[in-house]
Amino acid sequence: MLSNLWDEYREYKGVKIYPFLMEDYELFEDLISILLFDKNSLGYVEIIKMSYLRFILFVVPQMIDGSGKQYVDVPEKLDRLLKYVFKEQKFKFILDDNGKIFIQVNGNILLNERDFDKIKNIILEQNAVPVSDDDFHPDLKKELQENAAFLAKTQNSQEGTIEDQIISYKCEMKYFSYKLIKKMTIYQFRKELARLNLIKDYLIYKTAETSGMVKFNKPIPHWLSHISDKPDYSGLLMDEKDFDAKMSEISRENKMRR
Repeated sequence: MLSNLWDEYREYKGVKIYPFLMEDYELFEDLISILLFDKNSLGYVEIIKMSYLRFILFVVPQMIDGSGKQYVDVPEKLDRLLKYVFKEQKFKFILDDNGKIFIQVNGNILLNERDFDKIKNIILEQNAVPVSDDDFHPDLKKELQENAAFLAKTQNSQEGTIEDQIISYKCEMKYFSYKLIKKMTIYQFRKELARLNLIKDYLIYKTAETSGMVKFNKPIPHWLSHISDKPDYSGLLMDEKDFDAKMSEISRENKMRR
C-alpha cells in the first residue's frame, strides 16, 4: 500500500492512524510489544475466540513475563500507543453494561473490539512489523521460531542492533548527517534497508554466476523482486515426500547399526 511508503496516515472508519518515525524508534520498540502477544499459542479456546483488545486488557496483565513479573503496564502502554498513532484525535475507553469494550474517538466515533483487531493490523503493517503465519499450529510455529533463531545464531547471521542498522544505512547512502533518517518512518527505513540488501546480494551472485565459476540451483532473485513481510520458514520445513524419504533413510541406518 503506497500510503505506507508516502509517510501518510491510514484511515479506518474516520479515524486517522499515523506511522512511527525513526526518531521515536525507542518508544516504538517499547510500545509495539503489546501488539505482538500470540494469544492463540496459549491453547485455550476461550482466549483464541477472544478479541485482541479484551485479551491485552484483561488476560495479559495476569500473565508472567520471562523475568517472573506480571505485565501490569500493558493498559498504560496501550494508552500511550494510541496517543501516538491517533495524534490530535482524542479518545477514551468505554466498558458498557454488557461488558463490551469500546474506544470512543473524537466524541462521535465508536470502535468496537473487532475494530481494534483491524487497527492493530494497520499499525503493524504501516510500521513493517513482520506478522507470523497463523496457518501453523501454535506448537509448530514456536518450534520454527526457536529453530530459526538457533540457525541464525550458529550461522552468525543475526541482525545488528538498530544503531548498527542506522549507521550502516547512513554510510551506504552517504548522508552528511542523521537528520534525514530521523524524519523517515520506520516503514521507509526497514523497506529501504531490505531492498539495499537484496540489491547487494543480486550484484554479488549475478557477478559470480556470469563469471561461469559458480552455478546456482535456483534462479537469483532480481533486485526488483517482491520482498515478503512474512517470516520465511521454508528452509526449516520439508514436504511430505521428503519427510517420508528422510524417515526411510533413518530407519535403514538404524537397522544397519543393530
